[in-house]
Amino acid sequence: MTLDEIIKINHCHSPSALWKYILTVARKYGFRTSIYVCPPPHKRPTHPKTVIRYNGISDTDFQKFAIEGLVKQGHITTQNTLLNADAFRWTEIGDLTKRAQAFENLKKDANSAHIDEGWIFPLFGPQSRNGLASYGRPRHPALMTDAIGAQFRVFAQMAHLRLCQLTPDLYGIEKSLSKREMQIVGWAAKGKSNAEIGTILGLSESSIDSYMRRAFVKLDVHDRTSASVKAISMDLVRT
Repeated sequence: MTLDEIIKINHCHSPSALWKYILTVARKYGFRTSIYVCPPPHKRPTHPKTVIRYNGISDTDFQKFAIEGLVKQGHITTQNTLLNADAFRWTEIGDLTKRAQAFENLKKDANSAHIDEGWIFPLFGPQSRNGLASYGRPRHPALMTDAIGAQFRVFAQMAHLRLCQLTPDLYGIEKSLSKREMQIVGWAAKGKSNAEIGTILGLSESSIDSYMRRAFVKLDVHDRTSASVKAISMDLVRT
């Protein structure tokens, strides 16, 4: 990995652009699976407000392997990984648990998801915005050397810090936007009027206005432009 590729992280000006760039670099070097998990400060990865991104693994396999297996079975949590503060390989996960049988079940789930090797990196951010990143299913064994691991660890950490910069207000509201409110604010961020959004979603213009006003209150803003900017900065909607 080159220094220029790491520096280009700072050229990403939205969470979606950052994620696309991360995937581009990971694929370039031969990792077929990329995972990013960042729970709210001092919360478990299963918290509903946890930011999760993954690629190269199906929704079903991610839920079964990562959430039901790695997290809920206690093999890997932000707590035990961050305390260790070091990168480790998928094949070293067994060192984090004494539950031998559960680990055997996890390996079966990993095999069914075609995951047999990869890196996991602890990530540290401002105000305890800590998380985990993983690059897995390497196309060749050389990607699992300590030298490559060190390079991708720096890359993952810098990407995490960039996301923290882009979403300073990520956990700045007490009430989350509903799925419908996020849809409407998302369309507003793309320049659609209430009438146009109503047509897209099959709702009346007055209903769109009501949802938008509820979003204003939750986001602590007074107009659709401010709502769009704040929702994007919090990674609630993507343009």
